[in-house]
Amino acid sequence: MKKRGIAILCTAAMLSGCLAGFSTVALADEPVEISYWTSSGSVEDRKNNEEMIQRFEEANPDIKVKYDGMAEEAYKTKIKTVIASNNLPDVFSYWVGEQFHTLINSGNVADLTDMYNEDTAFTDTFVPGSLDAVTYDDKVYGIPTSITCMAVWYNQRIFEENNVEVPETYDELKEVIHTLSENGVTPIAVGGKDRWPFLGWFSYLAQRTGGVDLYQEVCYGDKNFTEAPFVQAGEELRSLAQEGFINGNLSMDATTAEAVFAAGKAAMMITGSWSIPTFTADESRAKDFSYFPFPKVTGGAEDESGYLYGGVANTLAISNSSEHREAAERFVKFMMSNEEQTISCERTGTFSTVATSCKEENMDPLAYQFSQYVSDGVQGFIAYTDQALQPDQSEQLLSALTAIVADPDTDVTTELAKIK
Repeated sequence: MKKRGIAILCTAAMLSGCLAGFSTVALADEPVEISYWTSSGSVEDRKNNEEMIQRFEEANPDIKVKYDGMAEEAYKTKIKTVIASNNLPDVFSYWVGEQFHTLINSGNVADLTDMYNEDTAFTDTFVPGSLDAVTYDDKVYGIPTSITCMAVWYNQRIFEENNVEVPETYDELKEVIHTLSENGVTPIAVGGKDRWPFLGWFSYLAQRTGGVDLYQEVCYGDKNFTEAPFVQAGEELRSLAQEGFINGNLSMDATTAEAVFAAGKAAMMITGSWSIPTFTADESRAKDFSYFPFPKVTGGAEDESGYLYGGVANTLAISNSSEHREAAERFVKFMMSNEEQTISCERTGTFSTVATSCKEENMDPLAYQFSQYVSDGVQGFIAYTDQALQPDQSEQLLSALTAIVADPDTDVTTELAKIK
């Protein structure tokens, strides 16, 4: 079953909410151990997970959590290996969309419908629509964790020093890139080694040119990637790579690109709120950073330039072969509690799928500003392209974009036609 999109009321994620108290009845005479795997893009992210786990273990002395947080590409590789051997950890994070649907069909994911039906206090904390992202054939298989989106982040100091302003159109963005390049400034940091960072540029260009309806039709199979706006997006991606992307981007991963941008060595990058802790870690540079929506394309879908690339992005899941199902359920409920999600929201500004009690005074100013922007100024979401596609199609798209960036002589239409 394919999903056509999810209406998420982001503002609801900032509202107050609380969970009923968790049971602390011992599961066994000795503490049981559950394993938890997730992708962790930064040292700060891993630290946050470790602190959360420590709080859980203090509240639940009968359970120990064996945590493994990996960089995203390493995580993708490792999780594929254990899926093949039916040896998934008790609790693990995954990406929503067709990739998760494929995993469910493999029989590796536990059906959590009874958990939600039996604990309506937990179920009712979720933002309306968010559980749709992990529901297939009327059964719920995941615990959606976050509502994320990507914008163009920029270094205000670099813009001021080079006398360029925030662009409102894509043509103006290209002028900014040209000026920065002429002045010896690296315009854009992008981690091309991981491939998915290309999607922020390509997908925004395709939607801003061809509109939301066409974007949906291509992502969900009614039309293909050789539609004119997608070919144009591929050609623009190649032009951006030639003049704007940092040298050596194909050998630079996303974490390194984020660090390069945070160090003031590039003027822009497309990323999400998950990067805010990295941008603000150095207090002397923290005020340099801000963001702007991807500009409208003149003559394109100008009335749909308020859409953001994102939505419900990730989910927790429980292995169907877990021997400690009750402990795993208790852990995911703790992680998704109002208290824990408020801590996460206040640190990053990322929207949770459950109600939180975030306070401005507890948040980094940049995180708060971005959360308010998403709450108040967004027209809607377009799904992450690689998550909307079938896994094999996603791989074909990422390979096509890499080829387009790597070789200026590559025929864009030919590459995009390989996505079947």
